[in-house]
Amino acid sequence: MLLFNSGVVESAAVNEMITKAKRTYVTDHHSQAITQLHSKNKYKDGTWKTYVYADGNRKEVVRKTEEELYEYLYQFYKDSERAVVTFEDAFLLLVSRKRDELDRSHNTINDDKRYFSYIDEKLRKKALAEITEADLRRWLVNGYMPTKPKEAALRKMLQVIKQTFSYARTQKLCVNNPAEYILFDDYAKSCDLKKKTNEERVFSEEECDALREDALRHKDNPRCLMRLLSMYTGLRVGELSALLSTDVQNDFIHVHRQQVRDISSGHQVFRDVEYTKDERRHPHGGRYIPRTPEVNEVLELVKQLPGSSKYLFHDRDGNPITKDSYELHLRRSCRRLGLDTTNNHAFRIAFNSKLIEKELSSADRALILGHAVQTNEQHYSVSDRRRLERIRQRIV
Repeated sequence: MLLFNSGVVESAAVNEMITKAKRTYVTDHHSQAITQLHSKNKYKDGTWKTYVYADGNRKEVVRKTEEELYEYLYQFYKDSERAVVTFEDAFLLLVSRKRDELDRSHNTINDDKRYFSYIDEKLRKKALAEITEADLRRWLVNGYMPTKPKEAALRKMLQVIKQTFSYARTQKLCVNNPAEYILFDDYAKSCDLKKKTNEERVFSEEECDALREDALRHKDNPRCLMRLLSMYTGLRVGELSALLSTDVQNDFIHVHRQQVRDISSGHQVFRDVEYTKDERRHPHGGRYIPRTPEVNEVLELVKQLPGSSKYLFHDRDGNPITKDSYELHLRRSCRRLGLDTTNNHAFRIAFNSKLIEKELSSADRALILGHAVQTNEQHYSVSDRRRLERIRQRIV
């Protein structure tokens, strides 16, 4: 300005310098693409567009000229500098990106929010640029590790924190990632290392008998028949809810879809997807479960359910039984019968044990249950001390 006032530099040159400085500033702060629209709509054709994040939401910005758009962005980021961006603000921006740009599931986003809510409010509300590695470590030592989290929970917590700072850096909201050198091994020793015993993870034969008898006493309830089919096939919860009558074939049940929970317009909804849990990334047509005499008995009972529907398990109005409804009913039934184990997964492990007794190979068991051989060996093939007496009687 001094050079301009003295007449050394003309006003046009000054304006050009200011414009270049503003563009450089925007480039340093703005990571989204800036594009010119080519549209049949005469009002949009030739306009310039980009996106900014404000209050945790992705916002489209359109201006008539490139210069107007850069001027808007310059003012936007200047105003943002005056506003303090907190740790929580940065996290909400990350949530918006996962939802709007990365198409992460509702469950993934909810998990992220749940873990972030554990962080001390004072730390969440602190200016992002002021948070240090020492701040995070002190909170871990004094605020989080005393709760004795499981190892998986600690890994997830560190992941959420690191992702927040990494994304904030890409958005030029902070210079460093203070969580970069905070490692899981630094705190693993303070985790809850207790694991459920095999007896707590799987239904015993006696417990299966009790659950079977209870289900047959209420065979007009489709949830009880779902329980029986799970017991005889090892089907997952979502797979049970998504079974159609057409999936029942001559000698097999074709399992190739599952019911998932989703959020639509702020409301929880359930929908079917054409893949099972192990096929999400690489669908290959599902799997086939042999129809044993026990399975056929359940299928005959299913035919007697009131109402008609394309779904195998349905209410009187033909609506599919949601997986949440089934799980709640199973949990209540288990507690009423005095059982400690209350989840459907225990049927899958018990079914795998029966297949072992029938001398099926690990590859055959994995084929029927729908997971990798290694998964079967590590997580489904368990030893159950409650079977020791029967083993003793066989060998003495």
